[in-house]
Amino acid sequence: MSILSKLPERLKEELFEKEFSTAEFAEKIGVKRHTVTQYLQGVRLPKFHTFVAMLDLFHSSADFLLGRSENPDYERAYLPTPPFCERLRVILAECNLSQYALQKRTGLSWNNFHFWLNGKRSPSPELLEKIADALDVSVDYLLGRVK
Repeated sequence: MSILSKLPERLKEELFEKEFSTAEFAEKIGVKRHTVTQYLQGVRLPKFHTFVAMLDLFHSSADFLLGRSENPDYERAYLPTPPFCERLRVILAECNLSQYALQKRTGLSWNNFHFWLNGKRSPSPELLEKIADALDVSVDYLLGRVK
């Protein structure tokens, strides 16, 4: 199932549950209302930092918001999300993997990993899913929100 088919549905659920208008939500996560409308219509994915802001605002699981889990896990104590470059280095060390090995597992470009490891970019939610799948971990774990 495509992330663009589940994320809009889950965002709508969360906005309804938290009783946020589109304008309030946009203000709280630091984007324009039109951008939120595009997320809700499934024509655009949030950037990494916006996605993390959504998770923090909703206090829900990344895996739930992405449609990978049916449990929003509201009661869980989530850790602050570290910079992705730091987290990726920790995970590579934990898994005893090289950048090359992870790049081969995911099929993603070498440039992506180079930019991520150097803190110049962060992956989209869609690519977070792909990396989490390749490592057989949750997106929340990949983000460093859970141990």
